[in-house]
Amino acid sequence: MSIIANDFRLEEHQDHVELSCALQGDGFPPRLIFRLPVENADAVDLEQPNWAAMSLYWQAMMMGHDLVIEGDMSPLLLHSMRGDLMALMRNYEPMLKDIQIDAGLSTSPVPEGPRDVMTGFSGGVDSFATFLLYTRPEVPPSLQLTALAVYQVGALGPTAAGPGVLEPAVEHARAHADNHGLKQYSLWANMDEVYAPAGRFGPIDFRRTVGLRNAAAALVFQNGVGTYLPSGSVAYNAATYGPYTCTENMDPVFQPLLATEKLRVLPAGAGYSRREKVRLLADDPQAQKLLNVCVMGAVKQRASMTINCSTCWKCIQTMMVLDAWGKLENFGAVFDVEHYRNNRKQLLQNLADRAYGHNMLGIIDEIVYVREMGIPIPKPRGPFEQKLRGVAKRALLKGA
Repeated sequence: MSIIANDFRLEEHQDHVELSCALQGDGFPPRLIFRLPVENADAVDLEQPNWAAMSLYWQAMMMGHDLVIEGDMSPLLLHSMRGDLMALMRNYEPMLKDIQIDAGLSTSPVPEGPRDVMTGFSGGVDSFATFLLYTRPEVPPSLQLTALAVYQVGALGPTAAGPGVLEPAVEHARAHADNHGLKQYSLWANMDEVYAPAGRFGPIDFRRTVGLRNAAAALVFQNGVGTYLPSGSVAYNAATYGPYTCTENMDPVFQPLLATEKLRVLPAGAGYSRREKVRLLADDPQAQKLLNVCVMGAVKQRASMTINCSTCWKCIQTMMVLDAWGKLENFGAVFDVEHYRNNRKQLLQNLADRAYGHNMLGIIDEIVYVREMGIPIPKPRGPFEQKLRGVAKRALLKGA
C-alpha cells in the first residue's frame, strides 16, 4: 500500500492563501492544507512539494506504507529522507519501518537575490536566545536574523480548532518583530487530521512529531527563506538519539538533515544549555516584557494577570534559575513573582517530584545547579509518599 500526494495548488482567497495537495491513503483527509497570510505568498514554493513529503513521512514509516509524491522534490532532501534521516528516525522510534519514497528530482534553481534568515518565535527561552544570538553585530550578514515565524501545526493546541487559535501567538511575535524591523511569517495546517491515520499503528502526539511538523512548515517558505534557524532545546553535549518520545532530544543532528538546495537548516544555539540561554536573556528588556514559557495555555491553574501562570513546571523551572541569579524581580511583568515567593518551597517540591519522577535530565541538572547557588530545593518525594499526600489532599477538599 502507498500514501500518495498530488494535485499541488496555491489558491488565493480574500484574506489569505492556501497551499494544499490531494491525499490518497487509508484514513487520510482529502487534502493537506497550509493557510497563510497573503503577504507571505511570494515565499511559498509550489514547484517543490517538499512540505508534502515531510508532512507525511512519519505516518508512512509508522504504517509501513510507501510514500509517493507525484511531483519533483529537492534531490538533497529526498536523499536524506531515504537514507540518514530514515535511519535516525528508526533509532528514535523503533516502531517505525523502512519505506520506499517515490518522487521526481527537481532542477529548480535557487532563487536569486537576498532571502530571509528565519527562526520560529514562541516567545520562550529558546526562541528569545536565538534572537539575541543571531542579531549580534559580530554575526556574519548571511546569518543575521531577518524574520520571525509562528506555526500552528500542533504547538498551540489541536489544529482542528482552526486558524483562529494562531492569532494571539502571531500578535505576541509581532510585538517583538516590529520593535526590531523583522519580517513575519505565519501559517496554520490541518496537521492533526493528517497525522491521525497513523494513530492506529502506534502512539502519536505533537511532541513525538514536533520536529517533522515544524520542518514541513519551514519548507513551505523556501522560495523566500534561505536559512532556517530552528531553536532546539537540547545542547550538543546533551543530545541523544533514542528511543524517546520527543524529537527535541536529537535536534542538533536531526535538524541539518532537513535542508534542501534552497533552504539550509542550522540548529540555533545548540552550543548553549537552557540554563545558559536563560542567563543570556536575563537582562534583555524585551524578554522581561514578552517572555512566555507557560505550558498551561489558556487553562491556568489559578487567576493571574501575567502571561505565564507561574505555577506549571516550565514556569517554575525558569523562575528558579532567574531566582538563583537574582534576576527574578526583573520579570515581574510576565511572572507572578509574589506568588512564587510566597509558595516557593511547595512549587519547587512539585518541580523536583516531576523532574525525578519522569527522569527529566535537563531539569534535574538545573535543580542541582540552583541548589549549589544557594536556593533550597526539597528532595523529591517517592511515588508512595506522593500517592498518600494526594489521597489526603482529596480528602481535605471533600471535607471542605
